[in-house]
Amino acid sequence: MTGENSSDRLLEKYFSTEFRVLNAHLPREKKSLANLIEEEHPCVLLSDGSAHFFKRKELDLLAGMLTPQEQEKLSLPILIEINPGQNEIGLLASGQSIEAKVLAQVIGMPVVDDKGKVNLYKSQLGEIRANLRTTTQYIFSARM
Repeated sequence: MTGENSSDRLLEKYFSTEFRVLNAHLPREKKSLANLIEEEHPCVLLSDGSAHFFKRKELDLLAGMLTPQEQEKLSLPILIEINPGQNEIGLLASGQSIEAKVLAQVIGMPVVDDKGKVNLYKSQLGEIRANLRTTTQYIFSARM
């Protein structure tokens, strides 16, 4: 084993730990939009043990964009993957293209679901987060 391989593994382990800390706000389990609409206080449990609450206004906005069947399939929160140093931002989609449909309506332009991943541009993120602040969450990734 060379020193370079050893230092690469050490850095990889370090960043893996750091990203785990950065992502402590992620849900342990996502819930469908249909289920969240029925809850008195719609929320999901997070990895760090706290609860993340959804704004009713956002849930209603999403429900208005989707059929009842799509509301059952849309899992919330929608995860937006941030990769440092890249111009594009990835949406971790379920492969159902429901997330792509929602985001296309929010940003007012078509988006492409490429095998469960939707690429967005940083300039589109402001519009998404302005309308879907509690129904979207960032996930930080070290993939280059």
